[in-house]
Amino acid sequence: MDGTGSGGDLAGLKRALAGIELIDDPQIVRLKSRDFFWYSPILKAELNKKSADLVAVPKDQDEALRVLGACAQFRVPVVPRGGATGNYGQLVPLHGGVMLATDRLDRTVSLKPGIGRFEAGVTLVELDRRARPTGWELRMHPSTKRQSALGGYVAGGAAGVGSAMHGQLRDWGAIPALKVATCEPVPRVLELRGREVAKATHAYGTTGAILEVEIGLVPVWPWCDATVAFDDFMDAARFGQALGEADGIVKKQIAIVASSIPPMFKGLKDECPPGKAMAFLMIAAGDRAPLEALAADHGGTLTSWRPTPDETDPAQTPLYEYCWNHTTLQCLKTDKGVTYLQTVFPIGRNLEVVEAMHAKYGDEVMLHLEFQRRFGRVNCSALQVVRWTTAERLYEIIRDHEAAGCVIPNPHTYVLEDKGPKVIAQDHQLEFKRAADPFGLLNPGKMRRWSAA
Repeated sequence: MDGTGSGGDLAGLKRALAGIELIDDPQIVRLKSRDFFWYSPILKAELNKKSADLVAVPKDQDEALRVLGACAQFRVPVVPRGGATGNYGQLVPLHGGVMLATDRLDRTVSLKPGIGRFEAGVTLVELDRRARPTGWELRMHPSTKRQSALGGYVAGGAAGVGSAMHGQLRDWGAIPALKVATCEPVPRVLELRGREVAKATHAYGTTGAILEVEIGLVPVWPWCDATVAFDDFMDAARFGQALGEADGIVKKQIAIVASSIPPMFKGLKDECPPGKAMAFLMIAAGDRAPLEALAADHGGTLTSWRPTPDETDPAQTPLYEYCWNHTTLQCLKTDKGVTYLQTVFPIGRNLEVVEAMHAKYGDEVMLHLEFQRRFGRVNCSALQVVRWTTAERLYEIIRDHEAAGCVIPNPHTYVLEDKGPKVIAQDHQLEFKRAADPFGLLNPGKMRRWSAA
């Protein structure tokens, strides 16, 4: 018997999947078994050698169901794979088995005003390319839009570029419906709607394989990238809050970075004067004048304003690729000795706690704020760039932030339950997994509380 990490019958699985494209070249399989977990020195040490045994590339949903059914029959672990742009090992197989690549599942199922339905493998940049001629675009997307697949974003993401106006993926209307397949010898195809979508969203593919996503859209705006410089970081942070609350200014992106971060951005030398804290923004083209006035009220100076580049042109870089976790990536290109944290500051006290942490940690924990709507209010989360010393020091910093009222969705673990207070959603996910994945084969090891019946 060919073995996987769980003792499944890999040879039997291959025979059952005759006619479906299978990749077993070890180098290719290893490459497709990775995401950006290496941002974390802790996860790099733990996950660097983990790999699937096989990649299955179904050409349609029927073939995807065959893969899931065969994995259940032969007790082989299976991990659904989107664009592999996650940051903490969401898709890395801990027990070998099959990567279920969704690349070819990229059809547009339907496209109507305000809502679209697409197969899970469509990239987000391709989704917008199809939707924009009809006058609509995504409400939000990650900074990895050009690589991310829709199903992977829903399974691993939470917010992104657009959250400054449109909140979180978990908000009502963001994801009206999901089509999900179970991992059983005869897989079932389930339509989840309303509150039920939480059974499969932000679950890392542990509770079902997402086949289709129905997602909310918004009218297309002509966007411009803007950078604003500030002498003082807290002036920049207060500007970020004020811009988030300025309902008359249409915005898609509000990132604020401490002055120690821009020197690591080689592509933004002209936009970022030395020693300045910076705001990186996406603003509707008609709102330049009120933006400049608001920035001036907070001591800021506009240093660049240009139309957001064509995302389908690989030679151009949109400003949002210096925001969200692209900030960490851009810094790592210059300084391999940094890592990052993810922090949600307490609503209503966010600027107070930001100021305290900035004063306490300075350049050891370089602040990078993302302003967005959370629970109907403007708040900021952070993806701080942290100078790495030891795991003990990192967890000391985490405990200090938690003591101040912050929530830390810890990016240095791949365990679902360690990503913040989501107990209700996790209870729904645990119950759903027991029915949809009775043998525990879907991305095993990522949900701590699950055990086979």
